[in-house]
Amino acid sequence: MKKWMMAMGAGALAMSLAACGETAEPAAGTADKKEANSELTLEEVFAKSQEASEDIKSLHADMVNNQVMSIESAGMEMEIAMDIAMDMTLDPIAFYQKAETTMVSEEMGSPEPMMMEMYMTEEGMYMNDPTIGSWIKMPDENIPDLQAMMEQQTADPSQQLEDLKAFEDDFTFEQSEDEYILKLDAAGEEFQALIDKQMEQFLGQMELEAQTAMEDMKINAVAYEIFIDKETFLPNNMNVDMDIDMNIEGDSVNIQSDLESAYSKYNEIDAITVPAEVIEQAKEME
Repeated sequence: MKKWMMAMGAGALAMSLAACGETAEPAAGTADKKEANSELTLEEVFAKSQEASEDIKSLHADMVNNQVMSIESAGMEMEIAMDIAMDMTLDPIAFYQKAETTMVSEEMGSPEPMMMEMYMTEEGMYMNDPTIGSWIKMPDENIPDLQAMMEQQTADPSQQLEDLKAFEDDFTFEQSEDEYILKLDAAGEEFQALIDKQMEQFLGQMELEAQTAMEDMKINAVAYEIFIDKETFLPNNMNVDMDIDMNIEGDSVNIQSDLESAYSKYNEIDAITVPAEVIEQAKEME
């Protein structure tokens, strides 16, 4: 279940927006509409964003993901909140992550949040396991799966653009004083075909159980908001809301997911290394 939720979030993060030829309208609530007067079209903004993204070597991401999971057969509803902070380099792919996960349901009550700290570099993957109070070194065979996940999250945007051309009439394009705001609301079988393709690219590296779950997945609705900085043409924020039905181990499950991501410190993060004390303390996971 945990791997599936991670996969779903990663698949959502892999999405981009298609281009159209309209200039951006001032967003509702814009204080100074005279400052929100860029004449660039969505196609031009996206092209500039693609070009700027080619120079990204590192970044920081803060992600908050709130989910409500309903399991029909058990009459159970669970609220899941994940708060993640990540430093990441792209060449080589490496990251340092701290995460806090809270799960609440009537059956479980409100247990203590689960904390996780993780390094993934060419030296290996190390995770701080609070249940045993020490660091563990994950098997090296897990590294390719995680690297594939990170590569999908930073997939070639030009290919994403090709996939989304058919939906360009569904986009809205706005601007504030400092940002371009790209929005897409979509649902139905036509859009699910696109989601399936994105998910297959990621889940092809995951376990068979996750791929099987995707075969029984239905996307009821998905909504995107992307905020692109007017000066750098790099994304500042991305919000993704999803309503998904799936079958997991014979149970019908609905997941309402709200993911908010904020990006910063572009090219400010040095090479990520695993501290010597972590390597020394870490126990090999069998």
